[in-house]
Amino acid sequence: MISLLKIEDLFDFLRQVYLNLHELIRWFLENTLFKANPKLSEQFADPIILLCSLTAILLIFELISSSRKILAAIVILGWTILIISITLTILL
Repeated sequence: MISLLKIEDLFDFLRQVYLNLHELIRWFLENTLFKANPKLSEQFADPIILLCSLTAILLIFELISSSRKILAAIVILGWTILIISITLTILL
């Protein structure tokens, strides 16, 4: 017998995807940008996931909505701030 998908199951799935993506990004940062100081990878993993999510939403809005300009500005600003903070952290 096939049961219907519950909203809790959907949230559990999305949470698990988020946690796996967080660990993947943290591992990638530890082994590339932050080899000298791996603790910094934890600091930047969450903003990267947030910006990736916003970028995905932007791409969806690009296809279906006209409110993309506001989200585009937020995404561009977010990526810019993230890149600047990573650069400053590495240099200082």
